[in-house]
Amino acid sequence: MPKVMIVAGEPSGDLHASQVAHQLKARCPDITLFGMGGDRMEKASVELDFHIRDSAVMGFADVITVLPMFLRKQAYLKRRIRAERPDALLLVDFAEFNMPLAKFAQRQGVPVVYYIPPKAWAWRASRAQKLAKWANVVAAIFPFEAEFYRNAGANTEFVGHPLVDFAQTSFDTHTAREHLNLCEIEGPVIGLMPGSRRSEIHHIFPIMLEAAANIAKVYPDAQWILPLAPGIPRKLIAKYQHELKAELLPIKIVEDATYPAMRASTLLLVTSGTATLEAACIGTPMIILFRTTPLNWHIVKALTPLERSGLPNLIAGRDIVPELLQTGLTPSALTELSLDFLQNPQKRESQREALQAVYAQLGTTGAAERIAELVLEFPNGSPNLKTDR
Repeated sequence: MPKVMIVAGEPSGDLHASQVAHQLKARCPDITLFGMGGDRMEKASVELDFHIRDSAVMGFADVITVLPMFLRKQAYLKRRIRAERPDALLLVDFAEFNMPLAKFAQRQGVPVVYYIPPKAWAWRASRAQKLAKWANVVAAIFPFEAEFYRNAGANTEFVGHPLVDFAQTSFDTHTAREHLNLCEIEGPVIGLMPGSRRSEIHHIFPIMLEAAANIAKVYPDAQWILPLAPGIPRKLIAKYQHELKAELLPIKIVEDATYPAMRASTLLLVTSGTATLEAACIGTPMIILFRTTPLNWHIVKALTPLERSGLPNLIAGRDIVPELLQTGLTPSALTELSLDFLQNPQKRESQREALQAVYAQLGTTGAAERIAELVLEFPNGSPNLKTDR
């Protein structure tokens, strides 16, 4: 009976790993799955040694505060790798935690598939050479990422981006608004997406609220919708609304309706991260936001040579979505930029067309199926190697 350890450390990784777990179970019903993840992985029949609810962090300073806990978890998972000898170790994103596990598993002779590998093309390029030694297969989700890792010597598969499978909705704008019980009025619908981590909420949501209050003076009939990220309680959003005396701003908070909310929106104000790529898949114009502690920001700037932050811009290779980063993210700057987009439909349409081109580069559906097939090849020998590598 095959055994596979799966390790994910954040909500997005939990989601993508759960999709692979479902595919593994469908192909091999007697497979044993165990490791670290969240609710979605647990529902997909993964036996969890650790839950991710206390693992998601943002920035280097945050990592330092949880380092002892991380090291204890790593040590335990290493002991399980040595004791269980799984047929494969599937690592999903979460590079700072998962890279040492890849190295350890390789030394133990346990095959490693790294799905959503470290963004070595953005910073710390040496990680690509390391992963080329430690991973049997690097499963890249961007075409340029696959090329980067191949050039570093890694056995690389471009599996496509998992968002292509599920970042979609059958609703058009009208039916999405109807589904979400938004009023049929002429004013815009503005989506607020302050992030999936508490630290993101802390640094970004108050600025969103101040900008929203300013925008509401120009668009008093605007409607506001906030698709709540998994793991973020409503009371946390209410706390900031109360502290900033923004209770009168009628923000409609929805759960399990991210993509309908995106489709219903005229404009999205979205924190940099996976959500920006989800918005690209849906095709909704957006403004990308990022703010963290000064210490984290200085470290990021020192280590990252990239001129842009948002994933849609990185994939496009140019600035198709405006970014407001760190000190540039102020209520006045966000207000001005938002009003510019709301008052200029041609700008929104131009960005929408550029986002469609980004979506076309993400590959075809079936990423989870392709990962499952790679993982299940290991109990029967080495994975098939492409001749074009």
